[in-house]
Amino acid sequence: MRSLTGAVALLIALCSTLAVAQADGRATQRIAGGRLAALAARVATAWPADPDASLVAAFTVPDQTVGAGSLRLLARAAVVTPSYVNVPIEVDVDGRQDRVVYVGYRVVQYVRTAVAAHDLAPGSVLAASDLKMARVAFTGRRSNGTAVLVGRRIASSYVAGQPISIDQTQVDQIVKPGSTVILIVRDGGVSLVADVVARNGGGLGDQVTVYNAATNKTLSGTVVGPNRVELDLEGAT
Repeated sequence: MRSLTGAVALLIALCSTLAVAQADGRATQRIAGGRLAALAARVATAWPADPDASLVAAFTVPDQTVGAGSLRLLARAAVVTPSYVNVPIEVDVDGRQDRVVYVGYRVVQYVRTAVAAHDLAPGSVLAASDLKMARVAFTGRRSNGTAVLVGRRIASSYVAGQPISIDQTQVDQIVKPGSTVILIVRDGGVSLVADVVARNGGGLGDQVTVYNAATNKTLSGTVVGPNRVELDLEGAT
C-alpha cells in the first residue's frame, strides 16, 4: 500500500514537473526596447513645450519577452513630475494585458550664464574677452552675467564653454593690506595726490580704507587700479 502511495506521489511530481517544463518551453516573441522607446517618444514630444527645458532619456529600455500571440502596444498618458516624465507602454497579447513598461525621461533645465570663451589657466584674472554668455544645463549653481566676473581671479582651470560662477572666483587684490598706495583726491577740477597706507585690501571697484600719516587721517576710497585709490569729494557730497 505504501509503495502504491509513493508511486502515485512520484507520478504527480513528474506530471507537475512536466507541466512546468511545458510552460517554460512555450512559444515566445521578443519586443525590441527601441520599439518601445520610439512609441514613448511620440508621447514625450507632446509634453508642453518649455524653452528652458528639454527631455533626456533616463535609461535604455530593455528588450521584452512575452508569449506568442497577437501583439498590441498602447502608449498611455505620461506621468509628469518636476524632474521626470514617465510614459507607460501597455503590452497586450491576444487582447489581454501582459505588462506595462515605463519609459523614463529626465527633465533638464537650462539657464543663460557666463562661460569661458576659451580655455583658461588656473590663476588667470578674467577679462571681458575671456567670457561670453551661453545656454547651459542648470547644475544648481546660480547664474550670473559676465560683467561681475571681469577682474576676478580663478583658482582652477576652465575649458571653453564651461560655466563660471561668481562663487568659484576670488577678488584679485590689486591693493593689499599694509601696502603703500597712491591716493588721488578729486574735488571739482582739482586733484591732489598723496602716498597713503592701505588698511585693508580690495579689488577693482572695491572700497578700501587708507591712512595718511602726513595728516594723521583715515579716509575711504575706491580702488581704480593696481595700488591706486581714488576719493571723489565732489561726488560724495
